[in-house]
Amino acid sequence: MLVCYQKNNIKNTFMIKCYYIKVMKSKQAETVDIFTFFDYREYLKAVYTTRKKNEKGFSHRFFSREAGISSPNYLIRVLKGERTLNGEYIEKFSKALNLTSSQNRYFKTLVQFNNATNFRDKESALKTLLSLRYRRGIHKLNDRKLQFFSKWYYPVIRELAVILNAKDDYNLLARNCIPRITSRQAADAVAYLLKNGFLAKDDSDNYQRTNPVITSGDEVKSMVLRTYHKQVLSQSVDALDTIEKSNRDISSLTLSVSRKTYFTMKKEIQIFRKRLLNMAKEDPNPELVCLAGFQLFPRSRINSKKKRVS
Repeated sequence: MLVCYQKNNIKNTFMIKCYYIKVMKSKQAETVDIFTFFDYREYLKAVYTTRKKNEKGFSHRFFSREAGISSPNYLIRVLKGERTLNGEYIEKFSKALNLTSSQNRYFKTLVQFNNATNFRDKESALKTLLSLRYRRGIHKLNDRKLQFFSKWYYPVIRELAVILNAKDDYNLLARNCIPRITSRQAADAVAYLLKNGFLAKDDSDNYQRTNPVITSGDEVKSMVLRTYHKQVLSQSVDALDTIEKSNRDISSLTLSVSRKTYFTMKKEIQIFRKRLLNMAKEDPNPELVCLAGFQLFPRSRINSKKKRVS
């Protein structure tokens, strides 16, 4: 509600208008929760849509004036991906968004996460974002589900707990992991898997697999999976020395192919991976947990142009 006093001069009218805008910005900040976003452009779009709906006369140009930006179309260019938010403009946007100190830190980290091109920088920013979300109690369940691939042995323990009918024998689970983990790690893994719906207990206290859905942005899932794959690839190197040759199959091929054949090979690997998944699902008597890894990547630049014919 806006309460006005009857004063007939331009100065007081302007003050009342500013008070109205401040109230609406505060309302907008409550409606659009920045801590639910992993993409700063998506957040800005949500803010713009909300203010456009609630504030008469609000526009990209109006936002630029609030931010102290001379270009009236700067916001719309950022939203379209034509400009990247960085430098002093981050501070200007924070001011126009009327963010609290914690929201401001999240916003700046969000920009760093989306703009980072280096994997380590991106991973570091993501950890900060998840930490800030955890403190706020925002979507803790989904964030914890994202951690499923943060430790290589979480997927392994999930399968072993069912195969071994381990109940609460964490030493048994730890001994059967390759490489071996501690019973404390096994116990923590089971607790995590149960709490987040990756495992469940039946009436006899036996573990059963479940299929929870992990919901988050593709970029976030990609980051978490990249960390997981780095762990797995590192262990694959160790397997050359720690696993007997008769119990492993590690090989590589260096081939020269056309661009078309290269992507056909990629598709074939995807199809084969699905076949292995179906074989595992249909296996009535699983006895061990195994890892099947597939790597296909260029060893030279991919040239889309055709060779010159001499």
